[in-house]
Amino acid sequence: MFGPFLLLVLVQSSTAIISSHNDTEHFRMPPLFHLDGYEDCFDEPDALFCYGEFALVSDEPSEFLTAIQKYSASVKHYNHTLLRYGYCMKKTCNEFYNGSKSEVDLRLSFEACSNKTIYDKYMLKTRLTDELDCSKRDRDLPIDYLDIFVGGVCILIIVANIIGSLCDHYLDKKRDRGALKLLYGFSIKRNWKKFIAPAGKGQDPRIKALKGIHGIRAITISAVVIAHALYSTMILNVNPELIESFYDIKFFNMFMNGSLVMQTFFVTSAFLLVYNALIYAEKHTPSWSMLPYQIIMRWLRLTPSYALIIGLTVTWFKRITSGGPIWAKTIYYEARDCRQEWWKHLLYINNYVERTHCMAQTWYLAADTQLYIFALILFLICKTNLRRKIILSLVFVVGLIIPVLHTYYEGLTGIIIASPDMGVNMFFGDPTFHKILIRAHTNLPGCIIGMALGYIVYNWQKAGGDPQQLRKYRYIYYCTPIFGALVCFSGYIFFTDGPPLPTYVHMLYAGLQKPAFGLAVAIIIAGIIIQFEDVFRPILEWRPFTYIGRLSYSIYLIHIAFIRAGLASITYLQRNSMVKTMIDDTTILLGIYISSFFFCLMVEMPSANLVSTLFKRPQTKESIEESKKAENDNAIDMTETKTEDGTTVVKMGPTT
Repeated sequence: MFGPFLLLVLVQSSTAIISSHNDTEHFRMPPLFHLDGYEDCFDEPDALFCYGEFALVSDEPSEFLTAIQKYSASVKHYNHTLLRYGYCMKKTCNEFYNGSKSEVDLRLSFEACSNKTIYDKYMLKTRLTDELDCSKRDRDLPIDYLDIFVGGVCILIIVANIIGSLCDHYLDKKRDRGALKLLYGFSIKRNWKKFIAPAGKGQDPRIKALKGIHGIRAITISAVVIAHALYSTMILNVNPELIESFYDIKFFNMFMNGSLVMQTFFVTSAFLLVYNALIYAEKHTPSWSMLPYQIIMRWLRLTPSYALIIGLTVTWFKRITSGGPIWAKTIYYEARDCRQEWWKHLLYINNYVERTHCMAQTWYLAADTQLYIFALILFLICKTNLRRKIILSLVFVVGLIIPVLHTYYEGLTGIIIASPDMGVNMFFGDPTFHKILIRAHTNLPGCIIGMALGYIVYNWQKAGGDPQQLRKYRYIYYCTPIFGALVCFSGYIFFTDGPPLPTYVHMLYAGLQKPAFGLAVAIIIAGIIIQFEDVFRPILEWRPFTYIGRLSYSIYLIHIAFIRAGLASITYLQRNSMVKTMIDDTTILLGIYISSFFFCLMVEMPSANLVSTLFKRPQTKESIEESKKAENDNAIDMTETKTEDGTTVVKMGPTT
């Protein structure tokens, strides 16, 4: 499906004009970023530091401004007509600053100061384009009832972990009823044992075969964190030409289309839903009563940890984060928006809200929850093979068409254009991000591919499929990651200079790139579960990947807060290099792993234990007899065998 499209990409890219830039051009243009000495600014009493974004303008025709605009037109370059400067008002702007703290006066003073600075050197003027962020050394942040409430919740969680751990250590383990059973859910010792337990425990080899999913999750979430950590290199740097030079490296362009990696989560989630539901159906008859129960259980599973992070974002996180000149841009605006829109997050509809700073990364949780409910409804509707084929095929086609229509009628780009400026703004305000990437209905193909994979793998196993018969295809299977990488890499045509790409190219990309990448993910998942190869599966089943995979939800919740905290603490311009970027990203990744481990152990796992204890369905005598009957009717023989090269495979088939 994607082969002819890749050929089209190569033909189209052959007409592109490669732009070049050099240090001379950057030297002639005004610096993109400037900061006065932040710490030195506060030597004087009542000192004020203001940070703002302003555009370069001219009252008369300017060849210099025209040249800057032409250079900035490339998606590979920063917008050099939009400058981000921080001034110490009493030192740099003393002649314009009258000591007033009103917003209007501060804007006028800052704009006059920047006008003089830029005009004296470049014969250009400036105009503020965004909110002006001014701060003293000590920010006045009064404690309110919400701060007290969230602080009290955090203290209760810590106390519950301490008491639960002590009870688990000193009391008789047989006394685990009532409130004591709830307290044991907070036992750090018990949760630690669950955390380090081998994946795929149990008698069913089909569940054991799923442990490679942890490896897929671990690699995907680590890639997401590293990609987001790169934001810290794109702002407040003295050598932006380094960032721009990356876009001329073809291999680097593959990562510029890295948003496709989120399809991995959609495919995996839908696959696990269908696959586990089919296994569950062997002992229970699926009914529509499953729908509200599964929705409630999913909400209870996700929401406690999510709500705590939102609460901390709104309250204490903005207090404990050391403030630099961009503290308001990275911390305060997010807290402000979350205070107003928290309920949209807890209802998982926040991915349909535009122009918000509140925990933008959690769009995936909302989209995945919406697709989970939709997939569950389809599962309950599609009770026969014929109905499954018809309905899933129709929904898949609709899912292909929807992004195409959005792209055509709203004038969107075929991929998320990860330009340097978009990196600085974390894609805030990007129409393709808000209308294509984060919506549930524009991610339908990945969900349908995952569902179809669940049916295919389950039915293949139930029919007694022999993995040995598929080993002859393993070398083709090994090419799947290359195909996925090529799908990402093909997006480089959007980063070449030259004539605008035709609308049909944008439409083709919008419709085909997600399904193509999702198909590659589905093939990899099928291989590790069917177990006909011995290269990818051992890697993905590596024990450390299991631990990281179990942390994936906690990592996803807190990683942007961790990165924002680092950005908010910057008080001087930084000089980037490839080595420094690698070291910084590795440090951020390790820090997030450690923080997520404690959050998972003390918050995520205890909340899951509470939900399991409080809402576990009691088994009646009738339900047990019904389960036994269904199990006998759907019984499957499952045997583990070893091939000549030592690979363990599972062969399944109907009971004889």
